[in-house]
Amino acid sequence: MFSQFLDKDSKGIPDCEQRPFFDPNQQIFFMRLQKALPNCLIFPQIQLAAILEPHISHDKKRAIMRQKLASRHIDFGVFNKDVELLCVIELEEESTSAADEEYPTRKLLKSAGIKCVRWNRSALPSAEQILRTLAPYSELNAPKAETSMQTIGKLFLDEDLKDPSKLQEKAFTYIEHGNPNALSLAAIKRITPDAFIQQEYPHIWQKICLFAGDPRYLKNYLESLFIQNRPVRRRGLPKHVANEVIAIQSENARFVVSNEPDPIWDPTFLHR
Repeated sequence: MFSQFLDKDSKGIPDCEQRPFFDPNQQIFFMRLQKALPNCLIFPQIQLAAILEPHISHDKKRAIMRQKLASRHIDFGVFNKDVELLCVIELEEESTSAADEEYPTRKLLKSAGIKCVRWNRSALPSAEQILRTLAPYSELNAPKAETSMQTIGKLFLDEDLKDPSKLQEKAFTYIEHGNPNALSLAAIKRITPDAFIQQEYPHIWQKICLFAGDPRYLKNYLESLFIQNRPVRRRGLPKHVANEVIAIQSENARFVVSNEPDPIWDPTFLHR
């Protein structure tokens, strides 16, 4: 009760100071977005309530849901010149998890048909990598992505190849900053939470990291792990390790583009 009398500023207007809108990393990323998407409007810190409308018939429940949406923000929204939303961008922390959210943001966006692109805050993409990922929305031509096999010579020195720890460290760095249309290190770690391959077969893990930037090359390598193509009989991988390899295969398959040409003839007429 007496604290109100002792606190002289309790009824006064507090002094304020201007704070930066972006932190340094956000500002750099924002400038890269503008460079990659010169024909688009980029809006930061967008409330979910500004782009999502809950379809709930009960007025009170709908109001509660709107409040929940208003408390969440998307890092960036990409709009065309008519201010129509094209996609949203989230910058995730290493420890980001939607498991504890009652209504995960990514599921809410998906239900509304809004494309969400996610990047790790600790490994922000370059303007060129952003352009490759968001090429459909840009008036610029996306540069060709180098494959992992084309860039290995640029990434590793001779002394690095002699030191497995340096090799692994640089391989990890490459994956996080390499081809956006391939598995990243963060994705591989999520696929293999128990890290059986990394702990029990480090030489296989290193090669997976090296080849991850080239989905087709990684596909061939992973398949070779299950093929008896040596004079000496292979012992085979333990089941728990093989399961991790298969999980990586399954995820990598999404990025493998077939080189087989489309058939000239309609196959329905070939056997008539």
